Amino acid sequence: MDLKTSLAFIEQAKQAANAAHAHVAIAIVDAGGNLVAFEKMDNTQLGSTKLAMLKAKTAVNYLRPTADMEHALNAGNYMIATLPDTLPAGGGYPIVVKGKLLGALGLSGGEGETDARLAQQAVTTSLKSGQ
Repeated sequence: MDLKTSLAFIEQAKQAANAAHAHVAIAIVDAGGNLVAFEKMDNTQLGSTKLAMLKAKTAVNYLRPTADMEHALNAGNYMIATLPDTLPAGGGYPIVVKGKLLGALGLSGGEGETDARLAQQAVTTSLKSGQ
């Protein structure tokens, strides 16, 4: 995951957030969970900074959208809450191209379902446009 690609994912996430009238923090990590790019939109709550980064790392570590983990937790799979350095809350989405994990996008600032929808939309739209 290079910086140019990361910034394109962030730009797509900002467009999705603006269309939804949301204020979010957006983190892009590489396949090792290392932060590559980050941006916090104006008027985003301060706590969303760390949450966005942790959601991105969680999506990379478990190769799935963090909303899936949140839904499993809500359904009674409480073991998920014990996983180290994991945030089972919507807003983290892995970036996979041709079966290869490139990294993940983490987004925080709204309710979990909103964050999950915006993260998925940003990643899928970016991949369709050739990022």
